[in-house]
Amino acid sequence: MNDDRRSHGSLSLRIFFDEQLHHLQNLLSSLISHIHDQRQQTREDKLIIESFVNASNSKMRAVHGYSHKLREHVRALYDHVLQVADQIPPPVDLNLDAFRTDPLINALFVNSNDIDRLFNTDPEVDVFLRAHSKYQVPVLYGLLTASKSEKGILGIDMQGDMLIREVPQQAVNFSAHKIHAPCASSAELSTALKEYLFSRVVTLVKQEMMSRMPTPPSKPDDDSYESRVKSMANPDVYLNALIGHLEVPDKLLGIDKTHFKLSKLGIKLDADDRRSANEFDIHELTWSNNTRNVVLQIAIAR
Repeated sequence: MNDDRRSHGSLSLRIFFDEQLHHLQNLLSSLISHIHDQRQQTREDKLIIESFVNASNSKMRAVHGYSHKLREHVRALYDHVLQVADQIPPPVDLNLDAFRTDPLINALFVNSNDIDRLFNTDPEVDVFLRAHSKYQVPVLYGLLTASKSEKGILGIDMQGDMLIREVPQQAVNFSAHKIHAPCASSAELSTALKEYLFSRVVTLVKQEMMSRMPTPPSKPDDDSYESRVKSMANPDVYLNALIGHLEVPDKLLGIDKTHFKLSKLGIKLDADDRRSANEFDIHELTWSNNTRNVVLQIAIAR
């Protein structure tokens, strides 16, 4: 009887220790995974920061602890860029069939020849096609941008069976089409899109910061030690000003989604207008220099 009790007690004790050991192993595994993720995150942050510094102003490296000071702000900007990229719809076909059937493509281009002309004359596409044969890359992926303009005009409208002239209308036009980041797959394009957005943001940040840089002094007295210390030419001053500029990522890059209903002549129509029209959504990138670009991912069969 006592032997049975001891056996049962030993078994219970072994089960308890096995459970505790299993629990400790899970904790250790989680800790190792967390440390690995932290190291990966730290390495990624460092790459992003150094890429940012290289593209904006490498003189910031003269500031002690520049990487630590920039980390939070550059990482926040990068994460914001990823969020914007995720809001851009997946690639759409860009070809004659799409011009006939896709309202967005039909509205963006005047005719199908404009699509062929863009494909055949875009410099980035030309470089890519020279480096990749049709057999290597049967479908080219890329990022299409265009400028949208709206202008009030006096046009012709119908009221019932009556033709009315000089009716105030809003004409919408798309121009300056350009293909960016041509690549071989939608997966590559997803990465290239993020790189394009981040690179463009950094370029605009650099331009803004350069506009704040001092011009050469007109008088010798203007070049005093105190003025140089407080000048944007001082890396410490520059870095602090840059951090202030990065504090609100929304001001550096945004994206707007707008629903449009346009006649075949590019005139804005009311929602209840029954005339033949293109009805679609567009996504526009908004940049810190107050410019806007219609943006969409595209796929072109060669």
